[in-house]
Amino acid sequence: MNAVKLSPSLQPALLGVFTLAIGLLAAKPAHADRCKPNTSGAMVCTYQERTQSFSSAGLLGCLGGKGTRSVRWQVPEGTPPAGGWPVVFFYQGTVPASDPAYTPFTITRTAFGARYLQASLHELLDDPAGTGKRYAVIAPEAAASLGLRFWDTNKLGTYALKDDACFFPQLFKDVSGGAYGAPSQFNMSKRFAYGISSGGYNTSRMAVSFNQDSNWAALAVVSASYATCAGPLCSVPSVLPSNHPPTKFYHGTADVIVPIGTMRTYFDRLSQQGIETEKVENSGGHAFTADVLGTSGIKAWFDRH
Repeated sequence: MNAVKLSPSLQPALLGVFTLAIGLLAAKPAHADRCKPNTSGAMVCTYQERTQSFSSAGLLGCLGGKGTRSVRWQVPEGTPPAGGWPVVFFYQGTVPASDPAYTPFTITRTAFGARYLQASLHELLDDPAGTGKRYAVIAPEAAASLGLRFWDTNKLGTYALKDDACFFPQLFKDVSGGAYGAPSQFNMSKRFAYGISSGGYNTSRMAVSFNQDSNWAALAVVSASYATCAGPLCSVPSVLPSNHPPTKFYHGTADVIVPIGTMRTYFDRLSQQGIETEKVENSGGHAFTADVLGTSGIKAWFDRH
């Protein structure tokens, strides 16, 4: 077989094309995930951390003494899209205040389906399915009380007189103001939230108390219900905020801590009011399950909004 000979006039042009292609391939940065499996297969994610200061609550508003909370966060690898990464706030469930090992990005325990939490963070930060959508994730720590860490959302008394009512506006302001890195990284006009148990109630609180500008695009509530409910003690208002974000629920029929009926009431109220909502029920208990991953999962729900 005879070799194909190129015209001498074409050889420099083709050489230039090949050189350009090789240069583009070489210039493309290697993809590096924020979360990787450890030796037991659980995802462990890198994170950044800072102490968030705020003025605690008093009778006259957020004019009390100085309060502080740890906040952990991470942004995806690479360049943010125009307007910044959409921001997901993750709210923890109740944990021991003295537990030094509880960090949502690195916890490798199996209790309450924690490994599914890790995998959900991996999906949000790294987009392993290749949907083209990734999210910054911010995970503030709840305040310590009675040896535990949990959110104020369903504690007795007026919410406006509780520290969380002062903490969150300051956190949102500081994220937008550059305390967590360049403000251009974060699209604070497109926020999402999810959480389990106490954190699920607190996720609902975003719709009730912090959505004046309709910045919350969608919520996901795991093993919880309306903001002011607490386990079986639950009264969902007959009329919810008209700008309540689309909300998806994940709940086990065997949950004895938060009875599934309380979630169903919340779901029904949203449906009756014409607010977009979905629910995934499973046979499990009070925990994250595999339902929060993949095409039925939290990221897929957020991707739609």
